[in-house]
Amino acid sequence: MPLKFHKLTWDHAVQRAAVVAIVCAVGCPASTPSVDLLHDDGSPPETQRLEDSGESGTKAESATYGAAISSASSKPSVGLVKLAGGGTDRQKSSRITSHPSLAATVFRPSDIRPRHNDRYLAQIGIFKYESVRLKLYSDIDPKNAKTLPLLMDQAYDAWVEYFGPLPPNRERTEYQLTGYIIANKTLFKRAGLLPHDLPQFLHGRHRGAEFWMNDQAHDYYRRHLMIHEGTHCFMTTMSSMGAPIWYMEGIAELFGGHWFDKTGKAHFRVMPHNVPDFAGFGRIIIIQQEVKARGYRTLQQVTSLRLKDSLRIESYAWSWALCKFLDTHPRYRDRFRELGRCTTDSKFKAAFRKLFNPELPRIWTEWPVFATNLVHGYDFERSAIDFREGMRLGDRGVANRIEIVADRSWQSSGIRVEKGCAYEVTASGQFTVAQKPIPWISKPNGITFRYYQGRPLGLLVAAVRTNSPSGDPGRESMLHVIVIGNKKRFIAQTMGTLYFRVNDFPSELANNSGKVLIVVRKSPS
Repeated sequence: MPLKFHKLTWDHAVQRAAVVAIVCAVGCPASTPSVDLLHDDGSPPETQRLEDSGESGTKAESATYGAAISSASSKPSVGLVKLAGGGTDRQKSSRITSHPSLAATVFRPSDIRPRHNDRYLAQIGIFKYESVRLKLYSDIDPKNAKTLPLLMDQAYDAWVEYFGPLPPNRERTEYQLTGYIIANKTLFKRAGLLPHDLPQFLHGRHRGAEFWMNDQAHDYYRRHLMIHEGTHCFMTTMSSMGAPIWYMEGIAELFGGHWFDKTGKAHFRVMPHNVPDFAGFGRIIIIQQEVKARGYRTLQQVTSLRLKDSLRIESYAWSWALCKFLDTHPRYRDRFRELGRCTTDSKFKAAFRKLFNPELPRIWTEWPVFATNLVHGYDFERSAIDFREGMRLGDRGVANRIEIVADRSWQSSGIRVEKGCAYEVTASGQFTVAQKPIPWISKPNGITFRYYQGRPLGLLVAAVRTNSPSGDPGRESMLHVIVIGNKKRFIAQTMGTLYFRVNDFPSELANNSGKVLIVVRKSPS
């Protein structure tokens, strides 16, 4: 849904420049020259948004973040505002005469949301539900609608914590959105709640401090989509946006992911842990299907989404996945969260490179490992790779003894293998790969009554990480798994560090305990 900003008076222009200067001076790293992760072909950064944010369907329309104002969101005018169902009410002008004392003060735009005839709307079946941060108009079941405004209040607190607080407006009124959740579109059109110049939408669309969305079949996804649209409204309140599609849509999807604890408190940016509790989300299943059919999308593919691309729901899924990966992974999350204060103008791309270029070799390995192993409840902490470069193994017959734990993903052996050389690996020990209904005890050959990615649970596997990862999906050596079990002789296909892990679902590593003892020797070729 397109972003519309009000035309700026001179004061507003000065204030916007101040916002950019303050945000980037305080929260954004300085620029550094390097262009390996983000797509860069010399063209201006693409900041168009996908047309919709629904559960399925193609995305046919796009619009530019930070676009100039259209007739739908022009400079506030003084005079009468038409009320839904007829009648008018006087609206105060939000234009304030320029004053020297205000020149250095930053304000968010004044509240120019339309006011509606609530009595008339209730008579035709559209009811208002209001909290501090949301005024909601809807014709859906009241028991579903009445809980939504308070959820938006909690989402607002999460946005402020993540991105920082918005400045006050000139009138010092509370920040509030107006939302419309629609079951009967004809009814909303008749009531005048669907502006004639609002582009068509399949699921949701936002503009300024308002958003419109069609009702959803699943309670979870109704809430998810509402938070998604609210996130866009919050993020685009100030200045023009320089953040690209993948970040804007991925972050909105990220905040949309939520669950409630036993006290009723909402938690945002969560990892969906199953299908039923996140009904309608579907992003993980979409990625699994894409990986199986076409392979994973590289970082360059995800971060270079453009209007000419076929912007389908898959693009939302991959944008969410990249944001979730960077926001949650223990190695990258602090860097990624700094970007939340660097979304204005052209600062995003420079900040992203400054923050992540030092980590590119590790990201190029961990992203495909994550993308090809993504499951509900993915354990980022235990799946983080133990990066430690190996040393050359000694002469033939010299054994190198190591051990790995069963509750972690890839762990470095500390051994560097050489291309074309043969190695013999033997493994021993017992470990647990599940605790319920009874402890499942496994040896390095695994247990054959449950499988992950076609291999027995508990099976010892290995991979070689090349010394110079490139991000090329056809060359990521960590995706070429070597089955070890109790014993295996193999010839290294590339030079690099040898890694081991116990085969298990990335969501179930916390259930494991115990160690595997491994002996590695050079073997005659």
